[in-house]
Amino acid sequence: MKNFLKTFNPTFNYYKMKNKTLFNSLLFTFAFIGSLFAIEKPLKASVAGPVCPDPSTTTINSVFDPSDPSGSFIGLTGGYGEDGGGFCRGTPTEYGVTVFKMGFCTKNPGNPTGSAILEGSKPDYSSCTWAFENAAGEKADFGAGGAVDLSDVASKEPAAGVYPHAVMLISKDFRIKGKYGPIGGQTFYTTETFEESTTDVTQWKTVTAPLTSFVGSDFCKATTEGEVVSGGTISAYLLDTTGTMLVSDTTETGTPCTGQEYLLGVMNMSSDLIISDTTSGLKMTFLVTNNGMSVVTNGEEGSPPTEVIMDSGPFSVRFDTF
Repeated sequence: MKNFLKTFNPTFNYYKMKNKTLFNSLLFTFAFIGSLFAIEKPLKASVAGPVCPDPSTTTINSVFDPSDPSGSFIGLTGGYGEDGGGFCRGTPTEYGVTVFKMGFCTKNPGNPTGSAILEGSKPDYSSCTWAFENAAGEKADFGAGGAVDLSDVASKEPAAGVYPHAVMLISKDFRIKGKYGPIGGQTFYTTETFEESTTDVTQWKTVTAPLTSFVGSDFCKATTEGEVVSGGTISAYLLDTTGTMLVSDTTETGTPCTGQEYLLGVMNMSSDLIISDTTSGLKMTFLVTNNGMSVVTNGEEGSPPTEVIMDSGPFSVRFDTF
């Protein structure tokens, strides 16, 4: 596992380094869980399920078998109780996002006062400085051991200052390629169709996994704030095509979110980021090991699941200043 962790830390160098003296390292954790189609209850980063059992060291005989709790996927990921298993956090073979903006702010652009979320309005970026901007978006896809440089044309030197918040604007759509197994002798692979898996390795493809709401797809929860993560707290907001924040509707008769296009993530860092005139570079490292892919059982109410499906999962981003 140690080697696996080492090889799955792709980096983005989005402002060209002039020297190699590292003076600060921050962990910027985005806990963005995709639309978990097979799970009824809301999931947060802090309760996002266990790390997936390693099939190379753990024998998994079936997806569902209450008589074999130590040998079934559901039994190994939480059991058969009311709040039982059927979901875990894995590592994708490939992971991709589309990046529009990255930068730092003195205030949370989604909630500048700390007491009034700007749902129905555009985020207030007036306190922000940008290190990367690309209105068309730039795809960043990385695999094991891979490194990707975002274009120098869209990169810029952020203004000197003390910044409590790190900010990223990305597409709501994540690109995931992954597999899990064997389970009962079969390995499950992503296909090009969301919410579908296959045991035919020749059909193993990258799937686009959209994030449609922070409580699953049945209701519209367009905002999540104050989630405690390593390095601070995280807030996230769904935006439409105009960059306006969606309005949540989680009432009993509420409807799913519509028009979502972007995902704005804001990290309130436990240690401020200091950018001075001597700062010559910033590096961003995506960390997706045991987090970037959700492995979920299929099946409808009343029917036992027979396979597992892969969805997007949380990722972490570390910013290094030079």
